[in-house]
Amino acid sequence: GEPKFMCPHAGGGRSWMPTAINPESKVMFIPSVDSCMALAPVAQGERGSLTTGVRWELMPHEKSDGKYGRVQAINLETRQTVWTARDRAPTTTGVLATAGGVVFAGSLDRVFKAYDEANCNVLWKARLSDVLSTAPITYTVDGKQYVAIVVGYGSAQAASFGALVPEIVVPVIPSSAVYVFALP
Repeated sequence: GEPKFMCPHAGGGRSWMPTAINPESKVMFIPSVDSCMALAPVAQGERGSLTTGVRWELMPHEKSDGKYGRVQAINLETRQTVWTARDRAPTTTGVLATAGGVVFAGSLDRVFKAYDEANCNVLWKARLSDVLSTAPITYTVDGKQYVAIVVGYGSAQAASFGALVPEIVVPVIPSSAVYVFALP
């Protein structure tokens, strides 16, 4: 009957956001969110989370530095962390790794970023109209490469993580859109 503190949060940690692997460099890129939760039993007749009989409250880890979003690069041969990009905004997308050494990911603050695979330097970023909520994709047309991402409030990440970062305001009127960017 006592509340329990657990890490990660049910939608935090690695969760279901897609990971990417660059087979050439043998590096895996993992999106995650550093968050925890307090679980407490619900009173008789009260509705819990799904059918669990408990309710959860999103919380930061007791030693949190306030940076919740994370993209981590791990060398699959050595199993060592190559780099970790951390941001205040929780990660809300999967990761896309390209053969050209560019890694794409997005976050609750509506920012879509391109990282240098070698060192996690941000090569490019754009603030979009709504919360990035899917995995980015890449494709080519007539030899030109494009990266596309869907935005729109409604994903579990977008709906859950705002409590950690109240200063990040998502649009009042949620929208949906597909953004497509041409690579140079």
